[in-house]
Amino acid sequence: MIIKNLQREVYNNKKNKGFNISDIGKEIVLMTEELGELAKAYKNKNKRKQVDAVIDLMIYCLGLLEILKVNGDKELKKAIANNKIRKHKGCFTEKN
Repeated sequence: MIIKNLQREVYNNKKNKGFNISDIGKEIVLMTEELGELAKAYKNKNKRKQVDAVIDLMIYCLGLLEILKVNGDKELKKAIANNKIRKHKGCFTEKN
């Protein structure tokens, strides 16, 4: 229950600080901004800023899971299991 606990912690922190805890669209926009920061850090070869942006994205994901009222532990386990058996197609797979 590590992820579920982190979800609650992130959500409660957002709530206590008066941050958004209901508008999923707003969270997506903020995540897009963070993704842009990650791309910029990658372009500039700034590992520290890359890590910071990834962590910020993780925090947004945890908050969204709690807003959506789902158990992140269960959902992640399901997704990992599905990815193991899923056939990936396209130019982004290493086995082309």
